[in-house]
Amino acid sequence: MEQSSDKLIVCGFRDGILTAWFQDAKPVELAFSRENESEVGAIYLARVSHVQKNLNAAFLDLGKEQPAYLNLEKGRLPRLATGALPAKITEGTELLVEIRKDAHAKKGYSARAATFRKNDPVLARAAFLQAPRCLKPAPRQWEQILAQCRREKRSVELVTDLPDIYEELSGNPPTEMPAYQKNLPERFRGEPVNAVALDAYCSLRLYTDEKLKLASVYSLETTVQSALARRVWLPSGGNIVIERTEALTVIDVNSGKDVRGKDKEATLRRTNREAAEELMRQLRLRNLSGIILVDFIDFADEADVTALTETLTALAERDSVATRFVDMTQLNLAELIRPRRGKSLQEQFFLPNS
Repeated sequence: MEQSSDKLIVCGFRDGILTAWFQDAKPVELAFSRENESEVGAIYLARVSHVQKNLNAAFLDLGKEQPAYLNLEKGRLPRLATGALPAKITEGTELLVEIRKDAHAKKGYSARAATFRKNDPVLARAAFLQAPRCLKPAPRQWEQILAQCRREKRSVELVTDLPDIYEELSGNPPTEMPAYQKNLPERFRGEPVNAVALDAYCSLRLYTDEKLKLASVYSLETTVQSALARRVWLPSGGNIVIERTEALTVIDVNSGKDVRGKDKEATLRRTNREAAEELMRQLRLRNLSGIILVDFIDFADEADVTALTETLTALAERDSVATRFVDMTQLNLAELIRPRRGKSLQEQFFLPNS
């Protein structure tokens, strides 16, 4: 396998599991989960408990405390346990659905029609089971990232200190893997030592040193604390302040120092450019979504505003989800929209204001 600049760290962290995706030695995505925390992506054989005709929707029994809501108007209809499309959906109909949103507060789950590959074994199992039943658990974050790397043909090295994940991926007991050979200055580069090649794009290493935790090797506690902080510092000395509200996320760009003098505009351009790059990384790292308003430092020259909008458009296109730069508002605020993909990092750690 070619040398990879991508590393996927999956390790025990606090009271759960932390997934950290590094590209070019920088963390680009973080995800924290506890046991059975999210059902998003899980496939269920559900039983229709009630059809609400005026809403053109059905409420489904998943075998859980809260029901699932299925909109019958939008998208494709879900399949029956046999794989066939239903002629009519009534109370008692058993449907194959995928969880789209987790239940929260007084709201139940949101579901949609489950999609399957040709000859998917889930379909074969469904015909012999009775609803309600989970047919396929929700994919874990590291599984989603690994699948994305394979789709994009990105070489990635997965390092884990969790024996069950190593055994699941390699098919071999952890005792067959020699001890991880640490070399801290080289931890972000170099060909994997004692690695198992899973395929052309992925290698696997098991970390076994009990004296120094894997999270410490990659300074993940510091990385998490930084990703949850309100203020993020820029190389020039400026900073961005990230404030989340229920309706939107507001980001303020500050120069952080006196910019008076002949090079004032050049300094502002540099600060705004650094802020644009950093805020786009932070949106992905923190998994922020919805409407995002950014108050950049005001430019005197309209050409600088145009250059900044072009930079934001290009950076948004590089995001792992369909982030879009919308426009500069009349108040000179940059407006972006980022689709929701699971919980934000703050929500995953159950912090206030989540």
